[in-house]
Amino acid sequence: MERARAFAKDCNDLGLTVHGDFVLGLPGETKESIRNTINFAKTLDVETIQVSIAHAFPGTEFYDYAKANGFIKNATAMSDEGGHQMAHIEYPGLPTDYVLEMVHRFYDEYYFRPRAAFRVVWKAFVNRDLPRLYVEAKAFLKLRAQRNQMVKTARSKPAEPPAPVNA
Repeated sequence: MERARAFAKDCNDLGLTVHGDFVLGLPGETKESIRNTINFAKTLDVETIQVSIAHAFPGTEFYDYAKANGFIKNATAMSDEGGHQMAHIEYPGLPTDYVLEMVHRFYDEYYFRPRAAFRVVWKAFVNRDLPRLYVEAKAFLKLRAQRNQMVKTARSKPAEPPAPVNA
């Protein structure tokens, strides 16, 4: 983790743009490890981030592991009709709706920090690219609202038994 922080700092010092990719829901994930990942990402302070949900695809070791342990909640619903990622792996103490909610929080906590928000606005101003910032901000807020709705919908659904998985 310290090497990643030093790398991000070195890149920033050199004026290089760094994009951080994070995955929630891999084996061993807990509520605490998700919180630690969010906090770690904020210490990296990279330009942009992407937060994905772990998916177990048939034919992979992850799929075999998740299937053997009964963690696959719904093998067919890895995304909704809008193309948004859906959690389909559920570990004890880590429900799928919690993982979805934490993806939403991850983006909020990362981008709505004063430092990150200022950087976005400052770069748009310096580059005289305010129209692009407006378009991107509008798209981000729309996607944010859609993610928020997904979380609310997931919370309101009654728990369903896991769907059978055909190998």
